[in-house]
Amino acid sequence: MKTILKFLTSLFLAAAIVLWIAPHYDNRLQSSLYPKPYSETVRRAIVKSVHWAKDKEILRLVNRVETKYGSDIDQISKKYYTSPQDIKAIAIVESLMDEAAKSSEGAIGLMGVKRTTGREMGFTDIEHPIKNLNAGTKYYKMLLKKFKDRDLALAAYNLGPGAVENRLSDGFDPENINYIWKIRRVVYIINKSESQLRFD
Repeated sequence: MKTILKFLTSLFLAAAIVLWIAPHYDNRLQSSLYPKPYSETVRRAIVKSVHWAKDKEILRLVNRVETKYGSDIDQISKKYYTSPQDIKAIAIVESLMDEAAKSSEGAIGLMGVKRTTGREMGFTDIEHPIKNLNAGTKYYKMLLKKFKDRDLALAAYNLGPGAVENRLSDGFDPENINYIWKIRRVVYIINKSESQLRFD
């Protein structure tokens, strides 16, 4: 009898804890950077973006891009009517702010611009950081106009517009790729940093 009573007491306490925590947990998720994943694929993408870098490492890169290229990116973003936060985030995710970065697929510089893309945007010397930022920003603006959706434009920047177009017929969801969550995370930290500076 004592054993049954002890079990029922434990069960009651567990249920009470769940009922008390659940609403608060759901509220925290809804107001956070990471919503409750609605599929296993999205969950894996979020996890990968979390393991990609620590917040303090991202903040260090945010401070670097702001100090070194902040005014340039603001001017370039105005020129092409894009979000400076997006451009800074793309540069951080693509190259970790390494001006000499080169990927195995031929992407070069701060914004990971391929030579063919640079030429299409009217820039040949994409090793030059400012020209690289111009080429990448102009390309991103072209993708925004093409897809008329920010997440799809970002996915196309990462995967290529052809790949995104092919996947759209199969019900492609950009939240399935961790690139989107990396960008969202960096933009979140950029906005948080800018907000803190305004109140300091």
